[in-house]
Amino acid sequence: MKAGRTAAEQFGRMALTYARRELGRYPSELVELARPSPGDRYLDVGTGPGTLARLLSPRVSLTVGTDLTGEMLRLYVEAVPTARAVQADALSLPFAEASFSLVTNGSVLHHLDDPERSLAEVARVLSPGGRFLLIDMAGPEDPERRSARDKVERVRDPSHVGILPPSRVRAMLEKTGFELREEERQAEEKSDEDWVRLAGGDLRSVRQALAAHESLKAGFVALWRHGEGFVFRRERAYYLAVKRT
Repeated sequence: MKAGRTAAEQFGRMALTYARRELGRYPSELVELARPSPGDRYLDVGTGPGTLARLLSPRVSLTVGTDLTGEMLRLYVEAVPTARAVQADALSLPFAEASFSLVTNGSVLHHLDDPERSLAEVARVLSPGGRFLLIDMAGPEDPERRSARDKVERVRDPSHVGILPPSRVRAMLEKTGFELREEERQAEEKSDEDWVRLAGGDLRSVRQALAAHESLKAGFVALWRHGEGFVFRRERAYYLAVKRT
């Protein structure tokens, strides 16, 4: 990790807060992109408290969740008691080739210093024709706006490494052996106070960072002042890819 605090440290520290506030973050209709079926062997990489796995596990035959953080895995087991938990790095998955027919990865890529390697690992453990649902924040294509967004994100959460523009995600999927089948967007508005509370950050510092990059909307889709702080609009991207045979 290039960040000042590793993802394991950050999410270990904020595990319970994150679990309580984020269980409903992914709409069920978008998760349906994964098309889970009773015969699927399902892996959720970076499962956290089981936000995705709890939606898909009732529809598949086997669910395995990995995370770097023991605190998150304990919450995952509580949320998905029939699933298997494995403490593992997204850059080095401890599974044999073609072990799974369905893989999900939710909001993990921006914490990794080598996201392409993580996609290659997913391709390795996924069977040919298997589905991969990748979810992450959609970064600006403009480098200056993306740099502004990263600076603000790191003030709020020191484990943030770098937000990816959709064009780079598509290119990485293609390079690592996937065919992109569908791409969706989910927009949401959030107050700076609520956003900072989720990461246990310093609200004053984040507001200063937002103000410093206000002319670029701090890299968000939209940013406006509200009272003493800010409200922003951001997008989450959903990519459904299939491993090429």
